[in-house]
Amino acid sequence: MCNKLSENNRTLCRNAQWHLPLKLIAMFAIGGFASLSMAPLNLWPTIFFGLSTLYIIVTRTPTPLKAGAFTFAFSLGYFGFSLSWIGNALLVENNPYWWAWPLAVSGLPLILALFPALMTITYKSFSQICIKRENTALNYIIFCFLLAVADYARGHLFTGFPWNLYGYTWIDILPIAQLAALSDVYLLNTVTIFWAIAPAFILSTNHSKMRKSIYCVIILSTFAASWLYGQNRINNYAAFSSAKPKDTRIIIVQPNIKQSEKWKPEKRAQNFIDIVKMSQYQENHDIGAEITLIIWPETAISQNILNTEWTMDAIQNMLSAYPRNVLLITGALRHIPGNKTEQKPEHFYNSILTLDKSGRVIDTYDKRHLVPFGEYIPLDSYIKISPIVGFAGFKKGSNVNERTIRLQPEDGGQYILKYITLVCYEAIFPDYVRFTTSKKPDFIVNVTNDAWYGKSAGPYQHIVQTRFRAIESGLPFIRSANTGISAIIDPVGNKISSIDLMKKNILSEKLPQTID
Repeated sequence: MCNKLSENNRTLCRNAQWHLPLKLIAMFAIGGFASLSMAPLNLWPTIFFGLSTLYIIVTRTPTPLKAGAFTFAFSLGYFGFSLSWIGNALLVENNPYWWAWPLAVSGLPLILALFPALMTITYKSFSQICIKRENTALNYIIFCFLLAVADYARGHLFTGFPWNLYGYTWIDILPIAQLAALSDVYLLNTVTIFWAIAPAFILSTNHSKMRKSIYCVIILSTFAASWLYGQNRINNYAAFSSAKPKDTRIIIVQPNIKQSEKWKPEKRAQNFIDIVKMSQYQENHDIGAEITLIIWPETAISQNILNTEWTMDAIQNMLSAYPRNVLLITGALRHIPGNKTEQKPEHFYNSILTLDKSGRVIDTYDKRHLVPFGEYIPLDSYIKISPIVGFAGFKKGSNVNERTIRLQPEDGGQYILKYITLVCYEAIFPDYVRFTTSKKPDFIVNVTNDAWYGKSAGPYQHIVQTRFRAIESGLPFIRSANTGISAIIDPVGNKISSIDLMKKNILSEKLPQTID
């Protein structure tokens, strides 16, 4: 194409051809730098620098496709670096799919990067046809809005994956994080995009100093108003919760079992014995508590434990040692045998079971939002492989995750406990902590197993998202992990108490109050 031009123009054309890949590499690096805004570092200025740079590049790029390419490169760097831990699940000892590691660490970022790239192409096309001027206030608003739509889309389409939304960067600045309580994290994410791109819009615009000053005042006012709202919410909750202490005690058990040893036949009995021993009654476990809730992590027990007399006796003996009301809420691998005669296939469920003091299962919740390729294979009639869990895969549950338990205390009366159940991955979806009944739940319980991802950013990013679920719902969030990170979180996102990654320990705390 350059050969048809004059000598000088050919030189310029060839230089431009070389500049494009260099610019794409630079945008990839800037996206990687922006990923430092996510856990475990939470460096929020990096997302301001990253998104502001992206906005300047897009507004100065002449064609929609090139603008989309730059956004794709930026997003690929952002997701590639912040989700680099995701392939660790394939590197667990004896995993037959270790060879797919390159696909895991590159495939998901490639897919996620398409969402903002397509939105940028849409923005650029619309801007050129309808606005015909770059870097106006309308350009700024439309670009920010479409970038927020891109995040909302990736959080809902194709089962959804709303991991590392830009708004999660505020977890260490809790007054700003409270903005999620007005709706959910998508609202905070949208506002964060407007704040992060504002410096680029104001500094690069040709508007008068007066107009630039007005824009600055508007942006800073929204930030200040958000801060004041959040700080007031935190202060009000502190005063309210200290005046009305709860009479429920939470005991969280984090056994810290290596993923490679979790299901080894020679290790299963010892793993079970260890978690029962960690849950044994201690004198300080029920001080002033009407009821004690013991929380075990995801798939802490399996169907063979429920079907074996000595294991159920061990659970019953452990629970009966508690002098007052006690419940065990545990993650469980449920197995429903098939029947060849009746042509009924076997099913596995990733479940949460609630057991009363006698060891009887009084409630069952089956995970509804399964992890593609991890817990089931999409289009399994065409893709003939087993999921990472190592068997036929889980079946999707159909029951709602709002649970209500009615207990009859020994001293008479009735104790009603209402809570929301989330299994692992479900905690990243704001929709799952919305409740529909008139009586507000007492808390959210989340069982998980982040041992799949080892010592990486993954578990730290996961716990950040659970803290936002507490803020959105106004409910305490109780999280029990096989390893990293178990925590009791209050409704404004504070970690009341926690057990860090790769640690074996228990937590014993009173249940925080909800926000009315």
